[in-house]
Amino acid sequence: MGIQYQEYTRSVIKADPLQLWVGQWRIDYLAFSSPANAHKPPLLVVGGAFQNFTSYKYCVERIYEDFPVILVDLPSLGNNTQIAPDLSMEDLADLLYEFTCQSNLDQVHLMGLSLGSAIASTFAYKYPQATGKLIVAGIVTRPRKSWRMLVDESKRVLAEGRMDEFSQAVVLYLINYHRLKETGITPTARKLFYRQMQRLSENEKERYVINGSRLLSVEGLLGYPECDTLVTTGEYDSFTLPWENASFAEKCPNAQFVLIKGADHLPQLEKREVSLDLFSTFLRGEPIDNVAGTRYFRKNEHKSLDRRRAERLIPCNNHGHVTSESRVGDRFRFNKPVKVIDINFFGCLIKLDEPGFSLADHARDCTLYMDSPALKLELLVFDYDDAGYLRCLFKHGNIQAAERFTELLRNGEYFLRQQSEGNVHRIYG
Repeated sequence: MGIQYQEYTRSVIKADPLQLWVGQWRIDYLAFSSPANAHKPPLLVVGGAFQNFTSYKYCVERIYEDFPVILVDLPSLGNNTQIAPDLSMEDLADLLYEFTCQSNLDQVHLMGLSLGSAIASTFAYKYPQATGKLIVAGIVTRPRKSWRMLVDESKRVLAEGRMDEFSQAVVLYLINYHRLKETGITPTARKLFYRQMQRLSENEKERYVINGSRLLSVEGLLGYPECDTLVTTGEYDSFTLPWENASFAEKCPNAQFVLIKGADHLPQLEKREVSLDLFSTFLRGEPIDNVAGTRYFRKNEHKSLDRRRAERLIPCNNHGHVTSESRVGDRFRFNKPVKVIDINFFGCLIKLDEPGFSLADHARDCTLYMDSPALKLELLVFDYDDAGYLRCLFKHGNIQAAERFTELLRNGEYFLRQQSEGNVHRIYG
């Protein structure tokens, strides 16, 4: 059967989606086109874990002027409630291809956002004959170890039923609290995001775990699409870092990389007009190197991007101690003095006064205590070397405490900016 388009209105995007079945798997979708554009290849939008179709309302309205738009929820994604723990990213890409075949769509453009970016890029790589243009926002080729630990930790906290901590942690992981002044993400928006996480249904919790496991299983992409590709993210994205997105673009023979100024991980929501101008200009085949509100990178220029998520600071008083949360009798299993070499909102580099640390035993159960200022920061230790250096992420799980920490980091009485970048150990976060 061919795809059945409907003309777009703001009310119809809230309607129940249509369904297409591929074996046991259900694909939910809404398809929009004006009569004048119905003959053109559509844009398939594959979203992230919890965005619903109304999240793409403005995207549909802009792209609809030039192309048909099909919003797709694959099993376990978006509002598709099907539980699909055994489906990999490649399996989901194959399902999306079956959707195009059953809908008699010979060629489609693709937009993958956040989690959907890996699915869209896999589709474009495996099925080049079916792919026109590709847009990916917030993609990584091989998730870094520290990032995997954060995702895994969020799954663990959720499994233990600590919903308030889980909800605050997800907000703190996905929103760059170090750059709120630049991104302008309002307290209201952050509160709504927190409430969405706090009110997850049992089905949504299960799907969060499934999608987290999918991300953790990614060891690298199958390959890099050769179609005309736009790779983008916000310049302050702290979840999928700009240099990681740029690395993907560099490996695609026909990709262009653009940062959206003043945006975080979801630029299509945070800097909507700029994002939509960029997407529309690219899909129309027009030059994108001068779209207002963006920074365009030419080949190899991305190497100038900083791999850090935030500037490293030097504590004025660098003495502290690291203590495990578990005990043997009345003693902590691990309790050692340390020096804090450098620190930022996301993590720190610390050095044990007496080397001797087990990642196997204590990667997830330690806390850093500092006296001036008085700080208690739970750690995820993702690297340790024989010289006694620990590279750590902070397990932020309390928004109020994180905001206080941010203010303290700006206080020159406690933390100083570095004068040089000579320390070879500064590779965390």
